Amino acid sequence: MKNSFIQNAVTYGLLIGLGLIILSLVDWQLGFYGQNVAFALLHYVVIIGGLVWSALAWRNQAGGFIAYSTLVGFGAVVVIASAVVACLFDLLLTQVIDPSYTERMLMVLEDSLISKGIAEKQIEMIVDTSRKFAAPAISTTISFFVSVLRGVVIALITSAFIQRKGDRRV
Repeated sequence: MKNSFIQNAVTYGLLIGLGLIILSLVDWQLGFYGQNVAFALLHYVVIIGGLVWSALAWRNQAGGFIAYSTLVGFGAVVVIASAVVACLFDLLLTQVIDPSYTERMLMVLEDSLISKGIAEKQIEMIVDTSRKFAAPAISTTISFFVSVLRGVVIALITSAFIQRKGDRRV
């Protein structure tokens, strides 16, 4: 059962990661560079929907009854797998497919800040700080840990609704 647990969780994580890759590609092609609220919300829809879908499938495979802690653990493995896939793709996108991605993202950020009427010195400081955090090693590490943390919190919440107590616990 343990092997099946990991295999199923990783499979669902890969599928969620693939969904996130598709959204990232569309975001990139449309030139939003992570600055579009609708696409940010779509990322959450993919993550929440994927976690609910995978937890329901795992619960059904376990005979319909499953403990909260098991579902949270399953969700955590799903999230880790999806975060690895999404972060590797982000590295590929920003370093190989479109090496100018980071500079364009910073330009979009700067334009957004200008349109909000923020002072020039503040804009310069924000863009400089963002540039430092956009270095591949830093941004990938931060992105991975934020993705995992966000996903585990979502798994904690969704598992409370999906668990089913009964005679049989997995």
